[in-house]
Amino acid sequence: MEHLVSALWRPPTLDSDAVHRHVLDEWAPSALADPGVEALTVFVADVDQGGYRNGPDVVVVLGLGAAHDLDAFPDRDSLHAVASRFEVWRVAANNPKRYDRDWPDGTASPGVTMISLMQRSEGVSHAQFVRHWNERHTPLALRHHVGLWDYHQYAVRRAFTPGGASVDGIATLHFRTRADYEDEFFDSDEGRAVIMADVDRFMRLDRSQAALATEHVLRSGS
Repeated sequence: MEHLVSALWRPPTLDSDAVHRHVLDEWAPSALADPGVEALTVFVADVDQGGYRNGPDVVVVLGLGAAHDLDAFPDRDSLHAVASRFEVWRVAANNPKRYDRDWPDGTASPGVTMISLMQRSEGVSHAQFVRHWNERHTPLALRHHVGLWDYHQYAVRRAFTPGGASVDGIATLHFRTRADYEDEFFDSDEGRAVIMADVDRFMRLDRSQAALATEHVLRSGS
């Protein structure tokens, strides 16, 4: 299975609830009817963003039989209709921490997900970014993000839209409750210092974009 990730920012003329309902109730059924769609997860931004300001309103993760170009993305005109900005990336997916899921497809997942659109540091190549993220940062994240319940990494293989060229990776950090996110993001002040020092080695935190969202697994795939 190949993966596409897309991010959508709403125009100021539409409220977030209208955009979320359009994506979940109108676009998603059309996408699920596409025979090429093997898995589909939609993240919709929460009302309480916890201080984040510039993140997307909707993030979509698609599992497809083939994703060689933008035409593999189903019914994307429907998403363009509710977006001021719409980006799509072909990605390599990694899931170093997986929750035990006991709720059905189509039901909102418990807890909250922090989504980060990541940009590599100056002087770091994309390949170096991905290698550091996977090999050095991931063990630190699993050690010090003690409330982390599920963790996906999507390393960008190709930006299918020009505005997405600055993004090197998309991370989804899922916490079982909002309290876990707020109180157990780090194990300690020392752990926070370790994580932030490592982040500085491979990514530009000041140019990354983040959002807090609710996950909707509409088709889990294999």
